[in-house]
Amino acid sequence: MTSRIEIMTLVAVFATAVGLGAQATTTKEAGKTETKTEQITGEVVLADNNVLLARMQPSGQYRMFNIKPDQQFLIDGKPKSLKDLTPGTFLTATATTTTQPATLRTTTVTNGTVWYVQGNYVVIALENGVTREFTVPDSFTFTADGKPATVKDIRKGMKVSATKMVAEPTAEISKEIVITGKAPR
Repeated sequence: MTSRIEIMTLVAVFATAVGLGAQATTTKEAGKTETKTEQITGEVVLADNNVLLARMQPSGQYRMFNIKPDQQFLIDGKPKSLKDLTPGTFLTATATTTTQPATLRTTTVTNGTVWYVQGNYVVIALENGVTREFTVPDSFTFTADGKPATVKDIRKGMKVSATKMVAEPTAEISKEIVITGKAPR
């Protein structure tokens, strides 16, 4: 019985070998930016050791917040830190989240020599000596001996080049939190 470690090792070796014979280029295309703003308000009950306990408005429920040590509060127009807050201070936190969708397009060019071809199944010996197998659709176009060719046109021994494009959607998310407030009088 083959152990999991042996299988994982084989997968890792294969994955490393697969990437050796190809040249990849990645580009990024940005989509429409979305911005969302949320506000919460509460009254300071206790502020100690990077923890803020507040009674939320208008619900009256208590909530605990873990505050970053460098978080600044703008109280009565003056910057303050958590240790400067006193019970009774009313705070309003405004969180602005910006989401920038993007599509990463990776183009990979693989060069090699056809080692075997049967139907849509192709085995190619790459330039670095690694042999790879592919199952390609009828519409896939290779460049064989400098000319466009489908899987039906290629033969053993031909020098081929294949280009694969992969589009991967991603999003870059940034969040800015501004906390303002009024100290008790």
